[in-house]
Amino acid sequence: MVLWFLLLAPLLSANQYNKIISLDICSDWMLARYASRDQVAAMSPLLYKYPTEKEHQGWQTHDGTLEKILQIKPDLVITGEFNASVLRARLKELGINVETTALPRTLSELQDYIEQFISLIGSQSQAPLIPNLKAIPENAPKLLLLNANGNATGVGTLENELLQLAGWRNYMMQNGYGKIDLEQLVQDPPDAILWSAPASPALANSLFEHPALKHAMQDKPILVMDDGRWECPGPWTWQQIDVLTKLREKWFKK
Repeated sequence: MVLWFLLLAPLLSANQYNKIISLDICSDWMLARYASRDQVAAMSPLLYKYPTEKEHQGWQTHDGTLEKILQIKPDLVITGEFNASVLRARLKELGINVETTALPRTLSELQDYIEQFISLIGSQSQAPLIPNLKAIPENAPKLLLLNANGNATGVGTLENELLQLAGWRNYMMQNGYGKIDLEQLVQDPPDAILWSAPASPALANSLFEHPALKHAMQDKPILVMDDGRWECPGPWTWQQIDVLTKLREKWFKK
């Protein structure tokens, strides 16, 4: 099993972790799903900027400063690998127990991540089982997963596995992530676009508003989905598979 905690401390029971603090939104969501409320001293200051579920309401938050976290005296601080690097380094220097979680990049890694998280906080919950990937028929509709700044998600990614499980072919066959060419989109548009960037007038979202793209997709479905569900893989990822499957069945009857 892949070890998803880069700084793995001895696993303590839930009763020993009664002052857990999160430093990022993904860890917030995982704690809201699997921790008891008396275990969590404070969620990150981002929690209420992106509320999406009822279970995310009513938690205490901190302001993200070193001083406030030290006042709380947490017995465990959880954060993702790309978040709060300076703060978590300083906390470790001061002897605070910090666990850094790595971002899952495949469904197998996602299950490992959930199981490790559950074990870390002493939860009795069970991680959802990974469905088996199946071969996609050649006539399956092509879906483009489009992000801000014209970036798209290709093969060899967790997102691609989700599309495959939902019966889609990935429009972008490049490995990993990269910019999509507008001319290519106009000349050979996908069967559908999944726009997974937050609604904003920022220039980062200008490609989505381009008249040529709108014209090319005028008779084809475009779905806007919560960006956070893609940025923060978790047990809710299985719900995304269901949503994508139902959308494919509705639009293409396949």
